Amino acid sequence: MLEVIKLFEHKVPVTLPDGYVDFFKSLESWENEELIKLRTVYAPSQLDILRMLDETKKPLILQVNPHIEADTYREVFERLLDFLNSTRPEIGPQLALIKNNLDKVNFENIISSFIAMQTTEIEKAAETAAIPGELFFFVADHALRPFLRIFAEPYRNDLTGERFYWDFSSTCPVCGSKSHFSRLQSENGQRFMFCDRCFSEWKVRYLFCVHCGHDRPGDIRYLNVENDEAYKLYLCDNCKGYLKTFDERPGGDMVDLFIA
Repeated sequence: MLEVIKLFEHKVPVTLPDGYVDFFKSLESWENEELIKLRTVYAPSQLDILRMLDETKKPLILQVNPHIEADTYREVFERLLDFLNSTRPEIGPQLALIKNNLDKVNFENIISSFIAMQTTEIEKAAETAAIPGELFFFVADHALRPFLRIFAEPYRNDLTGERFYWDFSSTCPVCGSKSHFSRLQSENGQRFMFCDRCFSEWKVRYLFCVHCGHDRPGDIRYLNVENDEAYKLYLCDNCKGYLKTFDERPGGDMVDLFIA
């Protein structure tokens, strides 16, 4: 916990590599462009998410087939390799190795493994194809994200409405990813968790630990980034977990939650 606190004693919490923020801004722009292309070929049916979450207590994507076609996913995967080759030429040889071995990859298995969060299967796929594991995982994950964002779009109002209830505050109710970031709404201080994979937001209680549920007064504290009232780090004395938060109430500029 002390190490986490020390990070927030400085204006910049951590020292990022040169070009880090610019790269992820470019990556988000690439995802947005892919989103537009995919909408012409990928249109999953809208479901009764509130009923399904209440009945099964499982993220929506674990309850249904999202119908992501392997061939379409591979096309996005290859376009992402091209994007990375243009923005990160220093890893060109590794990207070429992945591209030259794609025929050895079962993309249908990659999709199902990511949805089920079975990372060992993805590691095996990379090993079988003799391609760099961490880079392959990054590309496979980010190639899937435009699909997940389209899958999640119909449920924005459901997840922020009065009827929404979800027991697992730090888990995305749509795609099942873990979230470590939230925002506090400027109008009333309502807290919304944010998923950086499918871009879903969902309502949670304001002052409690999203990881362990602890809410004893005085045990949930927060720290501000020095000279920045909008960025906060909420700390739980019970489980030692933390939650990064952007507070819209101080009147600062809106923030891109994907980059934040």
